[in-house]
Amino acid sequence: VGARDDIPTQLRPLSLGRACPGRKGYLPSWKRAAPTLESQKAVRIAAEDYSRLRQKHTNQNKTKHKKQAGKCRRQRFGKMSSGPSDRLVLEDLCQPLYTCLDTEPQQLIKWLQIKPASAILTRTLQDFEVGYVVSSEGPEIRLKVIYPYLMSVLECGSKKILSELLDSLPIRFVEKPTESGEFTLGIDAAQLAADENVRKLCATHLASLRNYILVGPLRERLLWLRGTVEKADEAHKNAVPGNGQNAAREAVGVIPQTLPFQVRHLEQCWLVCKADRVLVIMTINLEDEVDVALGRAFCQEFAEANRGAMDASKRMSLRSGERVPPPCSFNEPKEKPVDLRDLPDHEPPTVGYLTLMITDQMVRGATDKRLVALAKPIMTWRNFFHFHLKHAKSFLHSRLRQRLGEWEKDLSAARRPKKEGAQVIRRLYTDKKQHLGTGKEFTPNPRSSAVADEHMLPQAPGR
Repeated sequence: VGARDDIPTQLRPLSLGRACPGRKGYLPSWKRAAPTLESQKAVRIAAEDYSRLRQKHTNQNKTKHKKQAGKCRRQRFGKMSSGPSDRLVLEDLCQPLYTCLDTEPQQLIKWLQIKPASAILTRTLQDFEVGYVVSSEGPEIRLKVIYPYLMSVLECGSKKILSELLDSLPIRFVEKPTESGEFTLGIDAAQLAADENVRKLCATHLASLRNYILVGPLRERLLWLRGTVEKADEAHKNAVPGNGQNAAREAVGVIPQTLPFQVRHLEQCWLVCKADRVLVIMTINLEDEVDVALGRAFCQEFAEANRGAMDASKRMSLRSGERVPPPCSFNEPKEKPVDLRDLPDHEPPTVGYLTLMITDQMVRGATDKRLVALAKPIMTWRNFFHFHLKHAKSFLHSRLRQRLGEWEKDLSAARRPKKEGAQVIRRLYTDKKQHLGTGKEFTPNPRSSAVADEHMLPQAPGR
């Protein structure tokens, strides 16, 4: 700061902090020149530059410390990436399948140029209840999808969404879906190897097949609800004043029947359509008794937390116009939901019934992509449930291990320390006084039989 050329010489010692007697460069007051406007402006500019440089230096130090802390954390814990457990909630696709489809096409084309009979290694992957088998036949990669309840969901709307998803990609059906729940897709490896964008898009869609298979039935019902909302709004707009609600109610038309389908072993799902909403009722079944107790407690807390968030969102939506989250309710296994009481009986679940609701306000003006985004977290709620269930068990086990360690420490501290060099001798007879814990003194009776016989012998006369 003091090296600026526009600062007068007589003011430089003052700006450098040398305005004290005895320091080099000090000028008495009678030798200092009177400050002018230019000199005051120069000092102000110098002070601003100094503060700016100081702030910059402080920010650089903060950034440096953050980088060093992050480097130390990575060295200690490794790279902070999503682990296998995060796949349950954070990721929408099967990462092993995505990696395989993203790397195998290029390698297959290279191997075929060297040896025409080359083939990739057959791999078997499992994405929860959906299984995949990846193989190759010539320049084509084969993906076999195995889902035991495939026909149940394909007939309810998943077939349409799969055809829309795969039509624009170099993918064809090698084997149509069968009653056993299997179908095979053929992927052109040459096109995937030539275009990186097509390869990434194809790998992303195929790694998300499980989500689209489960989302299909609910997407069809949401499309119906969106169309109903548009018809009702149009009828309400063109109706005679005072008759808007009746016109909107008549525009709804025929309401679809309840759609039941099975998604997992001993777990069913029902889609119940109303005039202004769609209810998703699913059963939750677990085998272990501990898992059942934890799962029931989690579902109850989930419903209560959702109800509190819904009430808060309603209060906020009155002022800001934001959308309300879907309401949620939980029923015990013995308490069958009202919408299912008229349906045929089924095997009751071990945990209970969970009901999620999507209202007409959530689909009004929504695009097809938005409808899929609404249906995905609901139909894949089982992943979210398992994620928190396993983490709750892990947390409880860690607490138990910690408490058990504390008890072991307390027991080891409560033991009486053993005296070094002391020998414990059991004495049969002693005439020394003993002390009780209360402080009372007493002399114990002789316990040796020889001593007792000696006292009982008759004494000689004259003694």
